[in-house]
Amino acid sequence: MSEPQPTLRHKLQALRRVAGYRPVYAVTILLCKLVAALFEGIGLVLLLPIIEFAMADGDAGGETSQIATYFIQAYELVGVPATLETLLLGLAAVITLRYTISFCIGWLQASLAVAYMADLRRRAYENLLAADIAYVDEQDGDEIVNTIVTEIRASARVIGEILGAVEKLLFAIVYTTVALVLSPVLTITSVLVLALVAVSTRYGLDTGYGIGDQLAKANEEIQSHVNAGTRGLREIKLFNMESTLNREFDRAHDRLVDTRVRLERNQMALSNFNQLLNAFVVFALVYLAIEYLALEFATLGTFLFAIYRLSPLVSRLNNTLYSIDGALPHLVRAQTLIGKLDDHADTAGTEPAPTPTTTVTADDVSFRYDDDAEGTDVTNVSLRVERGETIALVGPSGAGKSTIVSLLARLYDPDDGRIYANGVALDSIDLESWHERVTVVPQQPFLFNETLRYNVTIGDPDASDDAVERACNRSQVTAFLEELPEGLDTELGDDGVRLSGGQRQRIAIARALLADADVLILDEATSELDSPTEKAILEGIDAMDRDYATIVIGHWLSTVKDADRIYTVVDGRIVESGTHQELLAADTQYAELYGSQIAATAPSREGW
Repeated sequence: MSEPQPTLRHKLQALRRVAGYRPVYAVTILLCKLVAALFEGIGLVLLLPIIEFAMADGDAGGETSQIATYFIQAYELVGVPATLETLLLGLAAVITLRYTISFCIGWLQASLAVAYMADLRRRAYENLLAADIAYVDEQDGDEIVNTIVTEIRASARVIGEILGAVEKLLFAIVYTTVALVLSPVLTITSVLVLALVAVSTRYGLDTGYGIGDQLAKANEEIQSHVNAGTRGLREIKLFNMESTLNREFDRAHDRLVDTRVRLERNQMALSNFNQLLNAFVVFALVYLAIEYLALEFATLGTFLFAIYRLSPLVSRLNNTLYSIDGALPHLVRAQTLIGKLDDHADTAGTEPAPTPTTTVTADDVSFRYDDDAEGTDVTNVSLRVERGETIALVGPSGAGKSTIVSLLARLYDPDDGRIYANGVALDSIDLESWHERVTVVPQQPFLFNETLRYNVTIGDPDASDDAVERACNRSQVTAFLEELPEGLDTELGDDGVRLSGGQRQRIAIARALLADADVLILDEATSELDSPTEKAILEGIDAMDRDYATIVIGHWLSTVKDADRIYTVVDGRIVESGTHQELLAADTQYAELYGSQIAATAPSREGW
């Protein structure tokens, strides 16, 4: 369903933000355009004495118009005789200056447009990285990518189009002024008719904004299909979805092509119909000038040349305004994304995180997702972990365990209650400082399209080779390192596409162990590993010369049974806590689930 088009006020607000970009630079361009327009006017007016001199066989003493007299006096003022040759040389000099300035204008204008595009992209990307994760999780990732990559490129055209419209307007004013001096009656008639033609040709066409908005949505749809094709290629092949997705992509691309063709068609219609009608206007003016006004040949020739230059300019100005209207949806989307991300920036405190962090406490914490967001709300959660301890969160899938550790890592902020580090409220601590003290290994870690070494050292880029080797040994990365063609310098591909799930988890564990953190969160971090590998990694962590405050979400019961405390999470609430033995001895959900797992004849490593 199409969104309502913005009002003129909203469009002007969007354009005003563009106008505020590098105002000194933009004003310089506008001044150059003004100078170019003045030279255009001088060159145009110079035609009158040149024609008069040519008709008088170069006789400067013959009868001349007032305008020609001004030029003769100007030449005499600088000590140059006014002859046909010098007038032609003057015209050549004026034209040379005019087009040299136009070249500089084009250069400056292109530089400004590219700089504006780069600035929009940089601001959008910076705001994305600074945005609250809870907000970003609720957004359409394809829409964000499409806006930053595609919409911003299209919206950058606006700044060039605006400056182009101003240039055309300045030249139109110059041509109109010259024509007014030569024949006020014909000029007023011409301007009224040309304006009427420009306005009338806009009727019957779709609005530029409407088509531009459809084009932006079509681009977003294409982006979504391409992302699905690259990231979901295995599932697409396994479920034989190629034909279905090809048809959907073809339909989406057909909509994009149809919208683009309609936009181009409308722009061509504006241009060609305007020029056709303007030609009729010029013919009519010639007839009126000869039949009723009895203008001198030189005056008539100069006037018609001015109108000849003015009429297509009005057509191009009309087309430019239509192009601006068509580019506005892209600009509005880009500005809206930047603004919303900025409005939802992480609110960080200013205090440094306690070093070392020895205690993390959650006090009656609650968090609620928006209705359309994925995730389980948590309610009245209280827990505590100290350095040297290991606590575990267990429970069925979707119980809210990952949400709890996201709150402890301060990826999300609680709606109620507070979290403390060494008694200091987490929301008063500088976010970067806190993330230096806590490290998280998620179940599905993200790997950058970089080398293995880069992915291991993102938490400590200056880590020594010995430190990297120790982290790889403890995380069992070395078990598959020799299989990689370049070892640590092997490119892993997009999100580690060349690795298995277990290998990706081991790399994520290595990166966490290399970071100089006090709190270690393992969010089902070994779910893809076999028992011997998991046991070796956990023993490697225990053997480290530092004590973590460790929080484990257990995929397998063998992972959590040795924890100092186990918290059972159901429907976003902690329903019980204790050691493995304490929970087994009591009538608890943990004991019930543990008993059913032991009694099962399925593989011993059955998860929740």
